[in-house]
Amino acid sequence: MQGWMLIILIMLSCRIVGIVLRRFKAGGIILVLLSKLMWLFLLGILGSLIGNDALALFHYFFLLIFLSTPLSVFIQSLYQLVGDTYVKISHKNKLPAMETYVQKGSYILPFTGKWTVFNGGVNDNLLHGGSVSQKYAYDFIIANDEGKSFEGNGRSVQNYFCYGKEVIAPADGTVVKVRRKSKDTFVDGVAAYCDSLDLRGNYIVIKHHDKEYSLIAHLAPNSIKVNVGDSVKQSERIAICGNTGNTSEPHIHFQLQTGKSFFLSAGLPIAFTDVVAQDKENYSLMDKRPCADNLKVVGNNSYIGRGLEVENTVKLTLYTSI
Repeated sequence: MQGWMLIILIMLSCRIVGIVLRRFKAGGIILVLLSKLMWLFLLGILGSLIGNDALALFHYFFLLIFLSTPLSVFIQSLYQLVGDTYVKISHKNKLPAMETYVQKGSYILPFTGKWTVFNGGVNDNLLHGGSVSQKYAYDFIIANDEGKSFEGNGRSVQNYFCYGKEVIAPADGTVVKVRRKSKDTFVDGVAAYCDSLDLRGNYIVIKHHDKEYSLIAHLAPNSIKVNVGDSVKQSERIAICGNTGNTSEPHIHFQLQTGKSFFLSAGLPIAFTDVVAQDKENYSLMDKRPCADNLKVVGNNSYIGRGLEVENTVKLTLYTSI
């Protein structure tokens, strides 16, 4: 019992230290370094295997994860591991892919104006990563031509160009899930943090067709205009971009999935309709990852990828929820 009490005490201490440190610029750098030390817990596993009590103490380094991650989000990460196994088994390890999946709906980008694809694509070198449901997800930001997504020091959500911008419904559908309890997560322009009990922060899930649902996450506090059961029209204003949940900076997380459950759904490749896309100027100044083969156009549909600046080309009728 005393061992569990010690673990809980260390976990709570890490959360307090993390909250305090990230309020200061130097503290944020220290926090990033401390978080990297978490992996020393592997020495603890080695110590247990060889019977070395001194090395076994490194088990406790695992608790450094709570410097920037609430317990609830850590538990959700475990849900993702279990869910991924279930989804792979239920699909007989043949998950949806661009070459085989026939998309039912016609989807526009979930915003107005020009945004930059910061994560996501359909090729292996561009995939968003994370759980199975996030395989084909996208993270969208707004960046200037100097390769920056914010002005000032980046330590306020208000510094970011996309913060507060309108989020619109990508297609007609019915709202099946909404979360609106999260506050904006702290930002320092360097690392990802989470000040929410849910890694998605505030989010909306819309059912568009059978086994075709969209998830839009990290929405701003008090900005969601729809409720469960509401019917929405394509291009309807439904929220604004925020920084809630597990994020490194304000952005829109968007994905298409087979069900309404984030943990028990497979991600679906998305072909956006009526989209103009071009390489983002000076994108390499903000992101050194390769962006090759990041655009595939099939008729009026486009599979987009990291490093592109994208915009809806059709004239949108911006409905507003009441």
